[in-house]
Amino acid sequence: MTISRNAVWLSALFVTALLLLAVSLSPPAGRAEEQTRALLNPVVNFLGDLTRPIANLVLHVGDVDNLSSENALLRLEVETLTSELATLREQQQTATAIVSLLASTQENSPDPIVASVLVRDSAPGRSEMLIDKGAANGIRLGQAVIGPGGTLIGLIIDVKESHAWIQLLTANKSAIAVVAQSSRTQGALVGTGTTLQLELVERGRDIAIDDILITSSLGGRLPSGLLAGRVTSVESEPQDLFEVISVEPLSDYQRIEHVLILTNFHSPNRALEEPR
Repeated sequence: MTISRNAVWLSALFVTALLLLAVSLSPPAGRAEEQTRALLNPVVNFLGDLTRPIANLVLHVGDVDNLSSENALLRLEVETLTSELATLREQQQTATAIVSLLASTQENSPDPIVASVLVRDSAPGRSEMLIDKGAANGIRLGQAVIGPGGTLIGLIIDVKESHAWIQLLTANKSAIAVVAQSSRTQGALVGTGTTLQLELVERGRDIAIDDILITSSLGGRLPSGLLAGRVTSVESEPQDLFEVISVEPLSDYQRIEHVLILTNFHSPNRALEEPR
């Protein structure tokens, strides 16, 4: 019974297949297929446009990973080049500053010592700097220290083997002989702890605002002609014997990074040789 039922089904399927084949070969069937294809093509194209980006992403996911790695490498190279450029600029600025210092002191010292500032001591009244050169480099007590523009900024007051301390002109204990460049009026440039004053200038002497003060060889402590300061105000009262003269340094001590020490001049003042 089962065998005859299966035979019937197989016979029916065979006949159906023959009918469908015959129909597909007929002209109406071909036209129907074309019409169906024409109707479905827009849908197929639309679905293809929607899925194409996803397919491209899947196909090129490896390329995206490679691009990310290349971008990371490029960023690293840019950061490295930026760091190297900053280092070169810093070296150029340092070299320019040192060359400028050397040029400004060539006449005053045939063999100056270049030093870098390590520490600034801005405690009230002290106004000192620590430099990276010491006795092993030829630094001695009383030697003059030059800053940017050939300006005298202070004297060596303490020397160790590998470093030394500079007392700036603004320090309380600082006092040097100077002369006004234009009028040749002499006086003593004295530190107040934070600023400078020109003292021992009699009232009525020819000195004015913006006069440049230079070092005097009086006393033998310093070479003459070093820039020391600029007059900012001149005041006096009728009963005063001396002018009250304010002076500003010609260098910004807070921005100095390199200095020159004049090795062929040092102070004969024994008080400077007392240990700190």
